Amino acid sequence: MNLQPSFRVHLADPLGFVDTPFIITTAYTNAKEMPRAEWFLVVPEGKGLLFSQRSKLDLQTFPDDRVQFDEELLLNEALDQARLRLRRYLQENKEKLSPLLLAKQTELQPSDHTHLAKVWMRGAYCGCLSEIRAKSECQALIDTLVWIHGLPMLTIGDL
Repeated sequence: MNLQPSFRVHLADPLGFVDTPFIITTAYTNAKEMPRAEWFLVVPEGKGLLFSQRSKLDLQTFPDDRVQFDEELLLNEALDQARLRLRRYLQENKEKLSPLLLAKQTELQPSDHTHLAKVWMRGAYCGCLSEIRAKSECQALIDTLVWIHGLPMLTIGDL
């Protein structure tokens, strides 16, 4: 099985945060062509909190053709896991607001690497982006983050 290394970026509703939480999901195969998926959740608290996880399937072929096993399946599963982790974070850390915040589904909007570039250039969550680059095994994401780390930072001043 050879999956195309890919990643996606999703933006969550602000849900009482100052900024928008975002999720990066990946799908790829390792050197032995075993499927892997990762998710990275950045919660905008302080300089950013990073939660992450890698899923591994030690099979080269999927045993049943009733499910199409591809990048899409892995990316969607990783996204579901990250969404649940965000909801758990809200429940554990936003005690008074959590009943209101969790009463509705956690909405996610697709984005792309541009969001990561904007976050980096404004100097937000740079530590999280660096940690994601160090932890990920998805070459497509690593290459993008290496490029982003070379971007200049914006200088911002009040008028």
